[in-house]
Amino acid sequence: MNHADETREVIQFNLQQHGLRIFPLRDKRPEAKAWQEIDEFVPENKPFGVHFTEECKVIVIDVDDMRLLSHFKHFFDRTYCVQTGRGFHIYIAVNAKAKETIHHFINDKKQKIDILSSGGYVCGETSEHYDKDEQGVYFKTGKQYKLLSKDRKINSIDYNKEIKPILEKPKFNLKKTSIRKRNVKAIENGVETGNRNTELFALACNNLKSGVSPQTAYDMICFINQQSDEPLSKSEVDQLFQSATSTVQGQIEESNTVHKIDDKTTYRLTDEEEKTLRPITANEDERLILVYLNTDVEIAERKDETLPMAYFVINGKHGKALVSCENAELQKKYSSNVFQSFKSLVARWKNADIQSWLVSDTKVNPKDLFDNLLSLEREYFENPYDYDYFYEVCWKVHTYFYPLFTLTPYNDYTGMKNCGKSKRLKLNKFICYNSWSSDDSSNSSLFRTIGGTGATMLLDEVEKLGSTKTDNSDLQTILRGGFQNGHYVTKSEEVRGKWTPVAYDVFSPKAFGHINPIDNVLQDRCITTKLARTTNKTIANSEPEEDENPKIYQCRESCYRLFLDHANEVKSLIPEARGLFTEVSGRELNLWLPIVTIALFFEKHGVVGLVDKIMAKLAVNSEEKKTKDAEQNDEVKILTILLEANPESIPKRSRQLYAFINRGLNELYNIEPVNDVSLCNYLENLGFTPRRDNKGTHWININAVKISEAKERCGMIKESQATLSESDSSVGSVS
Repeated sequence: MNHADETREVIQFNLQQHGLRIFPLRDKRPEAKAWQEIDEFVPENKPFGVHFTEECKVIVIDVDDMRLLSHFKHFFDRTYCVQTGRGFHIYIAVNAKAKETIHHFINDKKQKIDILSSGGYVCGETSEHYDKDEQGVYFKTGKQYKLLSKDRKINSIDYNKEIKPILEKPKFNLKKTSIRKRNVKAIENGVETGNRNTELFALACNNLKSGVSPQTAYDMICFINQQSDEPLSKSEVDQLFQSATSTVQGQIEESNTVHKIDDKTTYRLTDEEEKTLRPITANEDERLILVYLNTDVEIAERKDETLPMAYFVINGKHGKALVSCENAELQKKYSSNVFQSFKSLVARWKNADIQSWLVSDTKVNPKDLFDNLLSLEREYFENPYDYDYFYEVCWKVHTYFYPLFTLTPYNDYTGMKNCGKSKRLKLNKFICYNSWSSDDSSNSSLFRTIGGTGATMLLDEVEKLGSTKTDNSDLQTILRGGFQNGHYVTKSEEVRGKWTPVAYDVFSPKAFGHINPIDNVLQDRCITTKLARTTNKTIANSEPEEDENPKIYQCRESCYRLFLDHANEVKSLIPEARGLFTEVSGRELNLWLPIVTIALFFEKHGVVGLVDKIMAKLAVNSEEKKTKDAEQNDEVKILTILLEANPESIPKRSRQLYAFINRGLNELYNIEPVNDVSLCNYLENLGFTPRRDNKGTHWININAVKISEAKERCGMIKESQATLSESDSSVGSVS
């Protein structure tokens, strides 16, 4: 193989394997301020730097004079060497002890040689060479950093036996100089041009280590730089000093954060947050989504097996990829608790279609996907209200984007027997992300399944949760907490013979079907769709089957593509979507936000009038919920009694006030008298204030203003404002 023809990606990957970091340059200077933290592929159109971290075991001998070629030429066949604009770089692998003993030096003949180890960087092979003109402006010289050695293997060369003797020849000064003497010399003469960065960096580190204040160390470096023949710019000095500070602070902090427990165990404290890889993950760098694919596994001395193995499909700044969940780089980057195998979720996105997406530059068309999903809804269901068709499409699509949001709304289907609840759950099972249903609602594996697969959970006859015949406490716990992002449910489990609290991430979309009412706590997490039996025999007799209707798989496959292609765009629309809410706030707003954001996304891609459709359903749903709350809420009942009375006639003394309220509860709601303690709590919850005097307790602010404020807080509106029409015919159809 001709190593000179290897791609830049291969070159950078080889360097990274040795613990060296790759980052972009704008000329010879780092492109980003925090360049020390960057390690990424840099494309051909940009120069790149090679950063020597504390951890890497590589040094570079940087020779800036080709006249010294004869001293080092014999190394070119032994390790990785790169020609620079003025000389060459020799990359050498060393152990940690040797790295600590190697120090900077300057040739007395002004022939510049430098050794870069921790904290420094060089320009990488294939980068264009830059130099400075008399005004200090960088320009391209037309030269390029080129391969000099026979290959790119970085090998070890004994520094003391082979390199140091070369450097110790007459005219080379290898004597260590005290910090004070180096400072004095640098203050008087500045630093030489070929060693500006390295020498200033070393001086900054040494001064910071000596105990002077950061401000003093910085001022000293700035002064020394100005004394130099070709001083660095202020931004270059600032970057250099930031790098020195990070290096020194890291060394200082380590002494306080490393705790050796025994000969085999060391604890290292850190402020770094662990990156968690969820089944659906979207961050600034990449989008990843979990899939299960049948995999032929060869096992030594055993019969080969075909297993449904876990993979991540990735789209990010490094391109597209399909990688195993056991991929070393993936595990190094993220912590993950995904299920390695899950038979019922295999091939929801088929391998052939994944491979097709990996090599394609074409993004999925959002409007085509929306239209196809809408046609499925109209094919299998008849809804009393038109907006429900459009809501259903948005809800299904949101199951691929839900980790972008604070809350995910549960999809609640309710209606009489044979109104299509089970059929709706069945279509959800085909379309939604990793949809899964279980008949065993008491199984503790539910926690692991949701966390490990990101499953969209489907439940029929959810009203049976209140039954005392079965233990469904696990499921109830999941449902109460699983609508919130970042909310973990803790269970005590036996680990290595000890009972230990284990936290499970149960955040995922869920859909229910039921005839009888469900409890208020669960209802508050839902968006409800009321169903009615269809009179259309064609629809009544239709049944969604993936094997019979290829459009079903086509839609699901497109949903995977939609997330990978458009997740960043959807995320960017969240603030705009939030601004569309005028009548709702708090939890209700955040519950609807994923649906409205998805609707806004589709509308921007050609689905006309969709946001209005969703807002119409929101308004009706919100009003129905307020009415239901009012019917069931004791505070609202008491407030209704106060609203119907003349504020001036309402008693202010507790005894008379409580009797007044209980009469009203009996007359309006046929409720038995409520005890004084409960009534006191209800009134305080409404915002009214009791005070004690020598005559007992009285209420100081039961007046027209406070009653009106309580009415607003409870979401009670005048009858004339209320209800949107039962039909949403005023909303234009979606094209």
